[in-house]
Amino acid sequence: MSLTVLVEVNGISRSGTSGKGNPYCMYEGYVHLPNVPYPQKASFYAQSSAEAPQPGTYEVDVILDVRDGRITLEVDPRQGRRKNLPPLSAAMTKTA
Repeated sequence: MSLTVLVEVNGISRSGTSGKGNPYCMYEGYVHLPNVPYPQKASFYAQSSAEAPQPGTYEVDVILDVRDGRITLEVDPRQGRRKNLPPLSAAMTKTA
């Protein structure tokens, strides 16, 4: 059984250089969690803005791991499968 979530990447990102001199890019999206009525805003990491996925909706696997004796959950939209779904915000404006 694999656990997946939908992530809407909105195209907003910021990039810079870490304290160690490594480039990075943080991009934003909204995660649709099971049994949560509204999408939750989240930030995701990429090494450069070219690595950030294009705006859209992605089906993404949830990766479970144990680090330092604690369970962690990770979601990486760069590894997701693009879905042909309109953003939730577009559906909300049609009903308003």
